[in-house]
Amino acid sequence: MEKEDRALRAIMIISIIGLIDSVYLSYLHHLVAGGGGCPTQDLPGLDCGVVLASEQAKLFGIPVAWLGILGFIGLFGLSLDRFLNMDLERTYYNTILLPLTGLIGTVFGIYLTYAEAFIIHEWCPFCLIAFALTLGATFFALKTYGHELVGHTAIQAEPEPEPEPEPVDEEPAEMNKSDVKNVTNIYNISDTVINRSKIGNAEDEEE
Repeated sequence: MEKEDRALRAIMIISIIGLIDSVYLSYLHHLVAGGGGCPTQDLPGLDCGVVLASEQAKLFGIPVAWLGILGFIGLFGLSLDRFLNMDLERTYYNTILLPLTGLIGTVFGIYLTYAEAFIIHEWCPFCLIAFALTLGATFFALKTYGHELVGHTAIQAEPEPEPEPEPVDEEPAEMNKSDVKNVTNIYNISDTVINRSKIGNAEDEEE
């Protein structure tokens, strides 16, 4: 429990710093879109204005910095809810959503870092900070709740068990045995009656 508390505190602190960084990136994106410059534009290879003005800085027309804000808010909200309501059963889903949210953010960060290195050929220091913070939050989330995510995924992947065959009703077999005994008794009674009749007829003939 104490280990989980420390991990949640770390994720919340990282999320707050990441949220501040993402808000500042959103401001820079708006500034660059209006023709302004980036604070690092004079540093060789570190002009964040070139990165923020590129096609890779948007996803379906939405600035990636805005998605970063949503991601860090999500991480902070899930961590805070779990931290305050750990005894509630509903927060179990937070233990699955936390590493999942971190992994989604990590995938975006890997793509953007790849784009900066091989497509844009410029580095955005504030983007790299956001990516590093995402990796940190994801590390703590996976270290603490990775087994929950794997276990939930494994349960979802398990095939449904085949229905067990219905037990065979043995009563009819017992009834059949009883019927056989009854029929046998009837035959025995019939044989006895016939034999007695024959004996009676034989005595009558002798007389």
